[in-house]
Amino acid sequence: MTITLQDKVAGALPEVLARCGYRTVVMTPMDFSFVNEGPFLKSIGFETVLDIKDIAAPFYHLRDIFYYQAAEAFIARHRKEDGRPLFLEIQTMFPHSPYEGRMEPELKVEGEPFSGDFQANEYLRRMAVARGDFQHFLDKREADAGERGAVVLEFGDHQSSATKPFVDAIAGDDALATPGSLAYRTFYTLTTFNHPLRHPMPDLAPLDVGFLSASLLDAAGLPMSPVMADLVRLRDHCGGRFHGCKDRAEVDAHLRRRVDSGLLHLFPEAAPLRSPAPFQSVDAR
Repeated sequence: MTITLQDKVAGALPEVLARCGYRTVVMTPMDFSFVNEGPFLKSIGFETVLDIKDIAAPFYHLRDIFYYQAAEAFIARHRKEDGRPLFLEIQTMFPHSPYEGRMEPELKVEGEPFSGDFQANEYLRRMAVARGDFQHFLDKREADAGERGAVVLEFGDHQSSATKPFVDAIAGDDALATPGSLAYRTFYTLTTFNHPLRHPMPDLAPLDVGFLSASLLDAAGLPMSPVMADLVRLRDHCGGRFHGCKDRAEVDAHLRRRVDSGLLHLFPEAAPLRSPAPFQSVDAR
């Protein structure tokens, strides 16, 4: 995806916030060129990509607290150097595979072992450590939210390979071939400090990831582009489902408006849309 969609997606969350005056930054534990992630992230609106060299990481697979401390140091520098509000994405790695060895072996977690399977136990142990590290980051954000406040959205981008045997036992061996299956279900949390939400996050389970950015803007009361506003409408119409929406015609109409508005460059030979009208290109401020 990071290769095929570079320069083909406009109107993404970082671009919307950049148009509203935000400094948009992503912090990744990998090299800028890894699977073309750096160029892709720049193409969807991130002004700055801080990779493994920029954060002085000795290795990509470190405990999450390392990345949060690097983020805190960057936030402090940003506040001294730049008056803009900040949108910062932080990628972490500690719970990620492989699980053949025990990372940070001296770290003991209450309740372990969690499973008789070594890899499953190691994944759960790392998750427990990661939850503690994330809570420490939240505590720092609460203590340093400032007058503007802070909104922290956390989400898992995919399940662990360690859960695959359990998914197969519940959902069957073809779970990965079914987009709506348990295999693709992960989580998100939203925490705010000194920033009351305008709307609650939708009480929809599951919420397809295609609606997450728009839901964040809507809940936090941040400026909405026409695309994001339409995504909120579509989310409610489809009960939180995107590709699995029962009214597939509405999803297709939304996607087609994005194509005809020049926001998705996927179908150069597509015929012009006649109805509904394309999204208008406007500044999100």
